[in-house]
Amino acid sequence: MVVFPLVIAGLARWAAARRRRGLAAGRAVHFRGRLDGRRGRLLADPRLDDPVFLDRAGTATALSRGGTALDATALPNSTGQPALERVGLRYRTPDGVTVSLRLSTSDARSVGAWLSEAPDPAAASHRFRLPTAPLWAVLALAASVLIGLAAADVALLGRHTAATVLRVDRRADVCEVGWSGGAQHATVDCDTAHARVGQAMPVVSLPWPFLGKAVDTLTVPTVALVAGGGFGVLGLLGVAGTSAACARRVRQARAAGPTAPQGSATEPDEESEEGFDGATAGEPTELTYAGLAAAARHADRHWPGAHVSAPRRGPGATSVSPRRWATATVLGTGGWWFLTVSVGGVLDDRFQLGHWRFLVFGAVAIVALARIGWYAVDRSALCGPVLRAARQDAAQADWQPMRYVRLRRGPGDMALVLFRSDGGEIAAPRYLQPISSCRGSERRTVGGPAPVGEALVHDTGLGPLVCEIEGVRYLPKGRATDLAADPSRSELLSYADSHRRSTGRARP
Repeated sequence: MVVFPLVIAGLARWAAARRRRGLAAGRAVHFRGRLDGRRGRLLADPRLDDPVFLDRAGTATALSRGGTALDATALPNSTGQPALERVGLRYRTPDGVTVSLRLSTSDARSVGAWLSEAPDPAAASHRFRLPTAPLWAVLALAASVLIGLAAADVALLGRHTAATVLRVDRRADVCEVGWSGGAQHATVDCDTAHARVGQAMPVVSLPWPFLGKAVDTLTVPTVALVAGGGFGVLGLLGVAGTSAACARRVRQARAAGPTAPQGSATEPDEESEEGFDGATAGEPTELTYAGLAAAARHADRHWPGAHVSAPRRGPGATSVSPRRWATATVLGTGGWWFLTVSVGGVLDDRFQLGHWRFLVFGAVAIVALARIGWYAVDRSALCGPVLRAARQDAAQADWQPMRYVRLRRGPGDMALVLFRSDGGEIAAPRYLQPISSCRGSERRTVGGPAPVGEALVHDTGLGPLVCEIEGVRYLPKGRATDLAADPSRSELLSYADSHRRSTGRARP
């Protein structure tokens, strides 16, 4: 009841992350959903000039990129409606036509941000592309590879020896054998109809982490071959079948001839009635520029503990040292804690697990190392663009002026809520960018910008935004959240809830 939902949720998040990375890399990703009420699939495929929505009737609708994701609304499930379609995304094409997409919750943000970006001609010039594979096919191939590696470990590092049969258990079809002069004992599968006590039997003594165990040379290799080969064939069939289905949808879309969407056209004067990127006057007060700015000023006056002052200027007028920021970005994962605990468990058998500690803590160590490696590879790609932006001249055109509101959840957890520079008091937030903590210029203070002000913003192209405020460039702490394509705005609410103004007496 606890483990399975966590595993399913983790696999769902992993699948959504794979689709998001596929969009960024220019691979073929087909999303199930609806366009203006019609069921079908959104084809984000490099073999098509533009994204195409192919419905079940075979009608293809082209959706040009470079428009604006107006808003995304979480939709309640209704009777007969698939649970995967829970977010309504309104998208305005470059031609001014507004369409309504219904997508899964995990894909709405990725699709909204991707459609809002201008297409990159260089990304479409790559010749080699990985085949499309569903999550279950990837897991099957991973299981096949793991079984193959385990079999290779046993075959190459295991010690083949002749053991003596000590006992035959015909009920369980196993034999207890001993080798190395009787110093080692293990239970292995055997043919109990022909096995006899005292008979020699070839076995393989297993290497680490299964020291002291053994397997027979017939049953276990056969099982490993059948299981590994079965998972491999299943995964390859999934990859081939999904790739063939994607190619068939592309052929259908080309044969149908994609047409322009028939959504509602947006009048030019409607833009002024919207606060910011589609936010109407009905936006909750707490999430408008005026509401968040008032809450931020109130929190700065009445926040208990350390207050915010001007930061100590680091090298290059950055909020934190670039070397320290890069190190914390690449190595700042909690996987180190699990790795330390697992190494300690392997070296010290405090829990009296015997040889099982190698399996238990070894698996934890492998997962922790994989997490650290993935985190380091993923975050190291951010360091170069961010550091180049931090050293770049602000006079260049790619620095855009925006308004900001600074929020914080704790002494070292700050974020900048960015607004369009020409928006009004009811403007909706555009981005939420967490920033790295820095030292204050006064004792017992946290370094950071003023609660409200103007900022120069540079988009690195990989997610983080570098913001310059009063000559100090604040290095990001993770990627920015595109609030225009975020259906729940949960991260923004987690910051805003800590700044809500009390209706009673102010805290001292």
